[in-house]
Amino acid sequence: MTESTPTTEFLRQGTEPVVGADSAPVIKPSVVHVPSSLVSLVAAERQRSGRSNGQILIDAIEAGHGHLVKLHNESNSIGGRLFTARTAKPQLPVAQPLSPLNIRLYEQDYEVLDRLVTELGAGSRSRLATLALTFYLDSPT
Repeated sequence: MTESTPTTEFLRQGTEPVVGADSAPVIKPSVVHVPSSLVSLVAAERQRSGRSNGQILIDAIEAGHGHLVKLHNESNSIGGRLFTARTAKPQLPVAQPLSPLNIRLYEQDYEVLDRLVTELGAGSRSRLATLALTFYLDSPT
């Protein structure tokens, strides 16, 4: 396991749902922007499985975590001589128009997403979602 690879303990931080005053988990809406072609694949998966967009995204990230770590570890380094060294962001599939994908997750799930964005060098929630969903929905089930 490398220094930049999140541990299971790290990923499980905050997995107990934050509870509001009425003892119900706090669910927050958000939007990620993914290639338009993925939106229809997510809709088909939602129809097939009965899961929400957020549940599909969580499953995609968990199922593809090893692949996402591999992409991060194989990323090229930029700079290091004249400029501060940094890792290049993992390569996205062919550029396509983006569409919004509405998700609803537990409040602390967004903290995990943001930690993964940082740990995996994805750059944004949308980029992480695109990488994970592409791998997940293009994989044979």
